[in-house]
Amino acid sequence: MAAAPIGFYAPVPAREGVEWVRLSWQIFRARWTKYIGLTALYLLLMQAAAAIVGPLCMLLNPVLSVGFLAAAWHHERGEMPELKHLFAGFKSNLKALLPLGVVHLLGLLVALTFGLMSSGLSMEQLKAVEDQANIPPDALMRVMIVTLLLTLPLTAAFWFSPALIVFSDATLGQALAASVRASLANWLSMTVYGVAMFLLMVLSVLLVAPVLYLLPGAAKLTVLAMLVVPLTAIRMISDYVGYRRVFHREERVEKVAGA
Repeated sequence: MAAAPIGFYAPVPAREGVEWVRLSWQIFRARWTKYIGLTALYLLLMQAAAAIVGPLCMLLNPVLSVGFLAAAWHHERGEMPELKHLFAGFKSNLKALLPLGVVHLLGLLVALTFGLMSSGLSMEQLKAVEDQANIPPDALMRVMIVTLLLTLPLTAAFWFSPALIVFSDATLGQALAASVRASLANWLSMTVYGVAMFLLMVLSVLLVAPVLYLLPGAAKLTVLAMLVVPLTAIRMISDYVGYRRVFHREERVEKVAGA
C-alpha cells in the first residue's frame, strides 16, 4: 500500500453513517468466506494475547486492525483478501501503531479511574460486582456514564488514526490530530453510523432468536459466538469505508470487485 498525503476532509451528510454500514456489508458479502477466516483469526489472536498478558493485549489491537484495512484495500483493487493481510500492520509504520495502542490503553485506564472516583467504588469491587449484591446500582451507573463520556474524545482520536498511519504514513501525533478534526467535522454521520451498527446487531439477534429458543444453553452461546464473527468483520471493514468516504470521497468504494 503506497503512502499518500493526509487527504482533505469535509463534513458529509448524516445519511453517510448508514452508507458506511451498507458498503461494509457489500464488501463483506462479496468475499464473506475470506473475511470470516480473517476475523476468526483476529479474534483468536486477541483472545490468546488477553490470556497471556491481560489488558496489555490492547497494544496489539491497532496493529492487527490494520489487517482489515489492508484486506479491503486489496479487495477494492480486484485482489483477494487473504489471511496474510492480518499481519500487514507489522510492516506498515509499526513505530506509530504500537504507541497508538499504548495511548489507547492509558486513555481507557484514565477514563475508568475517574469513573471509579466519581462513584466511590474500587477496582476490586468492580471486578467482583456479581458477587456483591449490596453495591448501589446508581454507583455502577455513574461508573459507566463517566467512563463513557471520557472515552468519547478518545474514540474521536482513534477512529481514523490507524488508516492515517498506514495509508498516509502519518506520525502518531499527526494521526491523532487529524482523526479528532475529521471526527468533529463528521460527528453527526458518525453518530448515525453507531446507531446503524447497533440496529444491525439487534436485527441479527432477532433473526436467530427462533433458533436460540429451541437450543439448550450451551448451544445458544455457540450460536451467539458464531454471530459475533460476521458482525465484527463488518465493523472492522467499516473503518476502511469510513476513512475512504471522509478522506478520499472522490474514490468510490463501490468499485470493489465482485460486489
